[in-house]
Amino acid sequence: MTNIQNLARRIRSGEYPRVEVDVDHFFDEYGNPLRDTRVQVRDHDRDIDRIDRAVDKMQASGDTSKIEDLTLIRFPLDQIKLLNGSHTAEMTYILKQRGIDVKPSKGCIVDFERDLGGKLSNALALGNALNEIEVEKGDVQDNDIRKHLFQILDEKIEDGLEPRLTDTEKDEFIRLYPRISRATIGQWISYRDDIGGRREPLINYTAGALQVQKTALENLTQYKDYVVLEPRTLSAALETGVEQAFRRMQEFNKRKCLVVLYCKTRAMQDSWENGQEERIQDEYVSLSEYYDVTIEYQMLRYE
Repeated sequence: MTNIQNLARRIRSGEYPRVEVDVDHFFDEYGNPLRDTRVQVRDHDRDIDRIDRAVDKMQASGDTSKIEDLTLIRFPLDQIKLLNGSHTAEMTYILKQRGIDVKPSKGCIVDFERDLGGKLSNALALGNALNEIEVEKGDVQDNDIRKHLFQILDEKIEDGLEPRLTDTEKDEFIRLYPRISRATIGQWISYRDDIGGRREPLINYTAGALQVQKTALENLTQYKDYVVLEPRTLSAALETGVEQAFRRMQEFNKRKCLVVLYCKTRAMQDSWENGQEERIQDEYVSLSEYYDVTIEYQMLRYE
């Protein structure tokens, strides 16, 4: 882990070699991020609001000089994935699509075997080390540190070892994350299953992003005769979801309603995948038939 800190220092200082990077490689033909071209360091996905604000600001000012370099990993079979700079890559991609003159992206390509010892846990450690900087730009969070810890434990299990850290490993982990104590590590390990249920899903929707999703659904031809509700968490599907469906249909004099749902935690995601969707579907169908209306739902993508 000490070598990871040194590697992060070399990347930040500019000592590590840079090469030109084509950010188009990380997006599909419609501009959506390709998940298999990046290493998911953070415990949540992109902040769409932050990307839009930065792009609009750079487009208005014409100043793209603050776009930072990327960090990538070269895996076996010459497969290259984005480690650090997912938001930066998307900002650059959008600016290019808008016809803005942007300097070619630069990046450091770290070798998975040579520099990271062939361990995904070291890749996560490097990503966190690069995110934890003096200037706030989506600083490393406790969930990101827990994810790194759990990856170490998973690798120990795969190697047939006990899922615990030695005293030396704990000291190295604390050196990497000074705000974490031995007690914190022990607590996270002892409650690993519970923490796994409470973590946020990979896609973290801000209020602005939820509004964008609602507007997109309203603009679909298939929902032109529907009232589309404000997105709400899965736990509200059979409560305010039902109540607001009838209120809004009456308010807008329509007989069709779309309830938009999203998962705010991993526990909600697990519930959705283990029977909750069927319960919601049965309830909505039953209410629709009894009151001679149409109540449907859409679950926003959570991973």
